[in-house]
Amino acid sequence: MIVGEKEINQIFLGIAGLGLKLDAKGANLKIITPNCYEKFLKPVANPQAFLLFNQNDNNLSGEGDQLALKVKNENLSIQPKSEGLDLIFQTDNWTAKFDGHGNFILDTLQIPPKRRMIINGDFSHGEVIGDFSEWENSGFYPLLNMDMKLFVNWLARSGDVILHASGVNVDGHGYVFAGKAGAGKSTLASLLLRNHAVTVLGEDQVILRYLNGRFWIFGTPWHEDPVMCSPQGVPLEKLFFLDRDDKQGVSLIKPIESVTRILQTAFVPFYRQDLMPGILDRLEKLSKQVPGFVLSYQIGSDPWPLIIRA
Repeated sequence: MIVGEKEINQIFLGIAGLGLKLDAKGANLKIITPNCYEKFLKPVANPQAFLLFNQNDNNLSGEGDQLALKVKNENLSIQPKSEGLDLIFQTDNWTAKFDGHGNFILDTLQIPPKRRMIINGDFSHGEVIGDFSEWENSGFYPLLNMDMKLFVNWLARSGDVILHASGVNVDGHGYVFAGKAGAGKSTLASLLLRNHAVTVLGEDQVILRYLNGRFWIFGTPWHEDPVMCSPQGVPLEKLFFLDRDDKQGVSLIKPIESVTRILQTAFVPFYRQDLMPGILDRLEKLSKQVPGFVLSYQIGSDPWPLIIRA
């Protein structure tokens, strides 16, 4: 990110009540964030501003809600099976590990530049290491294609998850539309934005958290169109699962089906067996507190009346 002629090498991102400070001063690197991130940037000198989601909120912060990462500009050689590290998950593009000190380690393997994120056990501080010399003049976002994986694991420590869903704020009430790829999440969010007085929190991912005794949904920055995301957070009122193969209309589903459908679509770190009991307990509580519905409608029609009356 560049403001005027000033080069920015420190940023503070406020996402779903979690504050991420990224410091690249020692790396001689300008931090340039994707366009959708700008709404989520908070003053580094006053990061507490990220707690204020709307005028009616209480302080939603708690311990473990701020993480400070220092960027190091170094040559880095990452081996998929590093000696002395406990590998817990691996794809062709990234791996997750623990070291002997309980630090969580996230490596990118095929996404240039190769980077390693090392985070201490309580997720309060850490570092991002990579060879950023190619971007010293042009600028770079050191967590590109890494930060969503970071948040999946960070949120899971509290039993919270990122939903594969679109979400909207309707007069301070949250509505979520979950589904598999191609179910119409983004299409529905665009339709509601165009035809009704809603704020789109996210067109493909929203964050689900349990705070102060109720469930909230929050917008995320991992999108391409800034119009289709917002840093707002609102209480979750209804949860819809989009299903084009079901009969048209809205039908209430049993709590166990809500849990099953979320597990099939959400970004759940199943490789974190230590955290899965907390996530499952949270989803069971969600299914009992927030009604779940299957929503099926004809493409080209407006399902708004079905959504409101459900």
